[in-house]
Parts: sequence; C-alpha cells; structure tokens
Amino acid sequence: MSTASTKQMVFNDNYWGPPRERQPELQLRTSTQTKASPLTYSHTIGRGEQTGQGFRYPVAMVVNPRTGLMYVANRSYEYRIELKRISICTVDEHFVGQFSTGGFGDGQIFWPRGLAVDKEDNVYLSDEWLQRISIWSGDGDYVGKWGTEGSGDGEINRPAGIALDSQDNLFVVDGSNHRIQKFTKDGRFLAKWGSFGSGDGQFNFPWGIEIDSHDNVYVADWRNDRIQKFSPEGNFLMKFGSHGSGDGQFNRPSDVAVDKDGDIYVADWDNDRLQMFDSGGNHIYTFLGEGTLSKWGIAKLDSNNYMWNEREVAWGLERVKYFEHPIAVDVDPEGRILVLEPYRTRIQVYTKNK
Repeated sequence: MSTASTKQMVFNDNYWGPPRERQPELQLRTSTQTKASPLTYSHTIGRGEQTGQGFRYPVAMVVNPRTGLMYVANRSYEYRIELKRISICTVDEHFVGQFSTGGFGDGQIFWPRGLAVDKEDNVYLSDEWLQRISIWSGDGDYVGKWGTEGSGDGEINRPAGIALDSQDNLFVVDGSNHRIQKFTKDGRFLAKWGSFGSGDGQFNFPWGIEIDSHDNVYVADWRNDRIQKFSPEGNFLMKFGSHGSGDGQFNRPSDVAVDKDGDIYVADWDNDRLQMFDSGGNHIYTFLGEGTLSKWGIAKLDSNNYMWNEREVAWGLERVKYFEHPIAVDVDPEGRILVLEPYRTRIQVYTKNK
C-alpha cells in the first residue's frame, strides 16, 4: 500500500478519500484607507436555501418602517421557477415566512427587481420579465397588478428599481426606456423625465433608485457609472462618479441609499464594494465587506456536522467575508445600512458610528 493510502481517510456525504491538500491562498484584498471607518459591521442575515429560512439569488429588499418586517425578493433560477419567492424576516434574523412563487399568473413573479412598501403596509414589486408592478398585502395576500409594455407615457420596458415618496407616489426606473416615471400607487401615470445619453438628466440603463426625506430622487445610472440627483419634479440637481476602480469611481453602480444625515451609500456592483459619500457627492469611505456566518447559517451547520468538517478542509474561506457583486443597499428605520449580495445569498448589516 502506498504512503498516501495509509493516511487517515476522511468520510462524509460528499467525499471519501485521503485528506485534501490545501491549495495556495489567493491574495486577499486589503484597504489602503488610513482614516477610521464611519461604519461598524454588525451581523449577516441569510444562507443559501431553495425555500424557507434562507435566500436563493436575492435581488431586492425593503424594510417596512412601521412593522419592522423586511421583504426580500428571490429571483432563483429559470429552470426552478417554483423556488422564486418573496421572503419575510427581520433585520434581527427572525424568519417570518414567504409568499408568491415563480410563474406568469396573477401574484406570481419571474424576474423580480425592485421592492417598496406603502403607508398601508402593501408590498410593491417590479418585474423585468413580466413588465408589471405587482402588489401584495404585508402578509403576502395578492392585491393586484398594473403595467403595460411599451415606450409611451405610462408604459414600461424592463422596470428596475422602485421607490415611494412621502405622498405614496411610486417612482419607477424604466430601464430600457432610459427614464424615470412617476405614478400613483394604483398605476395612474403622473410624470416622466430622462432619455438615452450621458448628459445631465440622461440615462444609460438606469437601475437603482432612492427617495430621501425631502422627496429628492437619486438614481444609479448603471452604464454611465454615476449617481444622479433630481428634485421631486425631476429637475437635475447634481451628479457624481465616473468609470473606474478608484475612490469615488464606479463600475456599474446597481443601487443607492441615503440616511437621515444625508450621507449616500452606493452598491458598486462590478467593483465588489460599497462606497459612502457626503450629501455633496464627496467620497467618504470604501467598504470591502466583513461578512460572517449568520445565525441561520450556524444553525444549519450545527444540524449537519459534516458541513463543519467541510469548512475545516476548505481553502480560501477568508475571502468569503468580502462583498461579491452587491446589488442593493438600504437604510432601515434604525439607521442600519443593509447590503444585499445575490451570489453569497446574504445581507451584511452595518451600524453608523456616532
């Protein structure tokens, strides 16, 4: 018998054989920033699950400021449409339930993209494939839908991010029409602005949207690699960002959020990071991620001990703490900053330092 075969054998449900040799660790990303971080990592929510307590390719989230419930839209896979769903949980990691499923009928979803909650606790979801806005009660009961595909006033083409203002008017990022449209929450067209291009007030496949406490509108202008800010009436106010990987630059910004102090957070999707700016668009800090195992993840590992063994022999786990293509960012009613990662099926939670 060879020397290698006399080594202690390792057995679990996924592997039978000699201990695996560790591979060289890839170089880890490090920050060159010298100033203190304005945010402190708190915890992680999520784990990869086909259904139930966990997420499957989550793409959008929103927290209801009145109930504290968080809704997470799971896009899942096209070949497993029954796994598409909206999860209900809290930022403190309490799983409540889920509703909807994949499909083309009323109350079903296919390519979910944006989420919003109105003052009556109804949940709104934009669907890029079905070209519509669907509505549920806060408990997940189907309420209705609206939306017509096209490029005319009130028509939509690949709706992306959505947000409600202080009057419960719904602003829709009309992605393939390169514009923003404003509707009543039951779908009556009110206004629009924007066109294709790179000038002030123009867009190139915009994606994420945010409305601050003054009803100003912020748009993540995806292919123009910038953030634009508008008045509630759609008048251009400012812009910041350019293509690149340096501080204050973006590579496909996917979402934007604003806290009560006016500080701005941008999910810098293809740079795998979160950036923070002041109200004037000046760069404050760049975050690479600090994710740890969630309570849900630990509970699953505890119920399947072989998974702990797999983690012991895995290499490169240090990299898992970093952001990977963050797609959404939000600020909850307590001021915590939430960063959603589809590929890592989780939300990293940060608190702002006083």
